[in-house]
Amino acid sequence: MSVDAHQHFWNLEREPLAWLTPEVEAIARTFEPAELEPGLVANGIERTVLVQAACTDSDTDAMLEQAGEHSWIGAVVAWVDLVVPEQARERLDELMQQPKVRGVRHAIHDEPDPRWLLQPAVLESIALLEARGLVLELPCVFPRHLDVVPELAAGFPNLPIVIDHLGKPPLGTESMGQWASLLSRAAAHDNVSAKVSGLNTMLANPAWTAADLRPAVEVAVDCFGAERLLCGSDWPVSLLNGSYDRVWQETVRVIEDVAPNDVDRLLTGTATHLYRLEPAPGGRPQWPPR
Repeated sequence: MSVDAHQHFWNLEREPLAWLTPEVEAIARTFEPAELEPGLVANGIERTVLVQAACTDSDTDAMLEQAGEHSWIGAVVAWVDLVVPEQARERLDELMQQPKVRGVRHAIHDEPDPRWLLQPAVLESIALLEARGLVLELPCVFPRHLDVVPELAAGFPNLPIVIDHLGKPPLGTESMGQWASLLSRAAAHDNVSAKVSGLNTMLANPAWTAADLRPAVEVAVDCFGAERLLCGSDWPVSLLNGSYDRVWQETVRVIEDVAPNDVDRLLTGTATHLYRLEPAPGGRPQWPPR
């Protein structure tokens, strides 16, 4: 059984999302657990990590509701306002009472300042995450943000940091070397891990295959090793260039090709350890729901 270590939900009636622009019209609708569950069953996925989609407390509250209703949601990566440390402290104290909260993420890729994370107030809030044993997830987007990770990792050596989507590598371009260098510098810090996720949306070709993902995955395995890499679908954002089945199956295929001796660790073990996942009661999700 595998772990999908990166997926989202959103309900546009409850939480309008400004980033759902006409350019991403295909996903500009509501996505909730019932739509994802058949794909989990079909692909042998027992648990998921549910990640924030909006920088609001209400989005986090909705995720916690969903996590309480679906045992296969093994962990929640919440949003907390890191700019106001005292408010962050209070909110974190609330969230630590929730059994599935494992991390925090802010949409740094939407911030004009690529060094947003290094503001004194934000650093003070990040220290609160470290003290509570929470993961800090970073939606880095090459060429911005990745250069900040080494400084952050060195300043908080006990803070688990996860780079989402391998930092969005520029697949098929001459900039892959620069991306690989930045990723390697981040990976030099033992508290940094990364997700093999969201790569298909970096490809223009709708007929992409595992072979198109391989250049990025090879670099990632070389930089992090299997013990600091995990895999996610990035559903429903991934639907911009592929179905859930196709994205997951091609991800599995490239992992089997690049790291055949570490498939279980990459698809299950790293995520289980990093997010302290517990087995879903009764095993994997059932479809139709009982």
